[in-house]
Amino acid sequence: MQKRTSTLTTTSPLPLVFPGCVGYNFKKERKKVAPIGKRLAWVLASALLLTSCSSGQNDTDQHFSLGDTVSTAWFDYTVTEVESTQEYGGYISAQGDQLVVVELTLKSTYPQAVTMFDSDFQLSWDSMSQDDTRCMPVEYYCDQQLPTEYELAPRESRSGVLVYQVPDDQSTFQFTFQEFFDDGTQEGRPGDQYVMDLTPQA
Repeated sequence: MQKRTSTLTTTSPLPLVFPGCVGYNFKKERKKVAPIGKRLAWVLASALLLTSCSSGQNDTDQHFSLGDTVSTAWFDYTVTEVESTQEYGGYISAQGDQLVVVELTLKSTYPQAVTMFDSDFQLSWDSMSQDDTRCMPVEYYCDQQLPTEYELAPRESRSGVLVYQVPDDQSTFQFTFQEFFDDGTQEGRPGDQYVMDLTPQA
C-alpha cells in the first residue's frame, strides 16, 4: 500500500459533533507542521498546507470548470456539484459564514493503493488571508463526507462531499489540488497544480 505522511496534527482532542451544532471551525484546532521523514516518489501532498493557504495563482496552474475531469499523477477527479448553504447534515454555519459543499468523484489510475486525506483539496477565495484555515474542509462529521483519511485502491471509484466553512460575502472560489514528488528534500518537488473555478449555487 502506498502511504504518505500527513502534514496535520491535532493540538487537542476534536470535539464531538451533534445535530444542530453551530459554526465550529474545526481547523482552528489544527496546527500546520512540516512533513516528517523522507517521502516516497508517489507521495501525495498539499502545497497549500506546506506554504499556508493562499489565494494566489501561478501562470502554470491548470484551470478547470465544474464538471471537467481532472487527471493527476495518481487519480482522476470530477466535481459534479457545488452548493452554498447555511446547514448541511446537521451542521450549521457560524454567523457571517456559509457552508460550501463540494460533491466529488475520484477514480484511481495508479497500480497501487494510495492513502488520501480530506485536506488534499482546498478552497480559496480572492480576499483570503495567508493564515485563514477555512481553506481546509471541516472535520468529518457525517456519512456523506469523504473521511479525514482513506485509502483509494487501484481502479477504485469513490464519491463523497467536502464541506468548507467560508465567509458568506464570497461567491466565487478556487478548488485546488497540488502534486508533490520526492526529490530528496523535506518539502519535495511540486508537480502540477490543478485549479477549478467554482461558483456555488444557493
